[in-house]
Amino acid sequence: MRKNIFIVSQKGLNPSYNQWAKEAVEEFMDMFPDYKNDYPISNLGNWKSNKATINKFDYLRLPAEERKLAIPMTDGNYLAPYESMDWTIAIAKTSAFLKDRPNQMNASLILDLMDKDPTVQKFPQIAINLVKDDIFATTNGEPNNFVYGLGRFDGGMVLSTHRYEQQYGNTPLAMKEVIKTIVMHELGHIFGATVEGRNNVSNRDGYGQHCNCPDCIMRSDSVAKSDRLTNDRLKNKRNNKPPLCKECQAMAEAQMAQLSGNSQKIYKATNNFNRITNEVQRRR
Repeated sequence: MRKNIFIVSQKGLNPSYNQWAKEAVEEFMDMFPDYKNDYPISNLGNWKSNKATINKFDYLRLPAEERKLAIPMTDGNYLAPYESMDWTIAIAKTSAFLKDRPNQMNASLILDLMDKDPTVQKFPQIAINLVKDDIFATTNGEPNNFVYGLGRFDGGMVLSTHRYEQQYGNTPLAMKEVIKTIVMHELGHIFGATVEGRNNVSNRDGYGQHCNCPDCIMRSDSVAKSDRLTNDRLKNKRNNKPPLCKECQAMAEAQMAQLSGNSQKIYKATNNFNRITNEVQRRR
């Protein structure tokens, strides 16, 4: 199945981040040449449709459920549901405020909104949401303290630059490489590289399944580990090694094959994953 990868960003975010994210997606997809054409990449910036802002009369014409989701603006107009990044950000911030998190936004809700978006349901896509506010995720409805990024299998991702800017704001090159690392890490989750039940993965930090391989980009990216993930990725790149270990790469390709629905690709990718898994098991 063909899916567009759209890179969208919060208003006021440095546009360089969108370009870095695009480079990261391209570098990630280089590992999967048979699937690159299935996932074309577009940088949409602070996306909004031509129906993003509606006046009071259009607002009153909305179905009752949609009127509940419209966001009133100071000029008397409304942000229409699902029609702009600004609307998504406003909803995520409101959710955080109601959870006593006034300086954050709810990243899990952003991905939930994507799942409910009528356009996404009609035209399957992957959105990379880049935001400048601090973010948190929820587990069983309960928020954690914060996350750097959040990716959902066969869905999308949210990545916050907030804490990275605090750490790397004066070193743009370091910032660029860390952002690219986390985009690739979350893409690994989107494509199911560390799917539950697979060998050599675990949920050690309580942030979901991650790889146990010592130099794989799919290791846990919890506090203070982003530097190590980035350094390992760049070291692998210098040595002409991919950012994913062989098992994660083979698993992601197997998942892409399943999503494609192509029986020949499924057969090829499944056999490749089984072969690599057996090789790795024999070496351990």
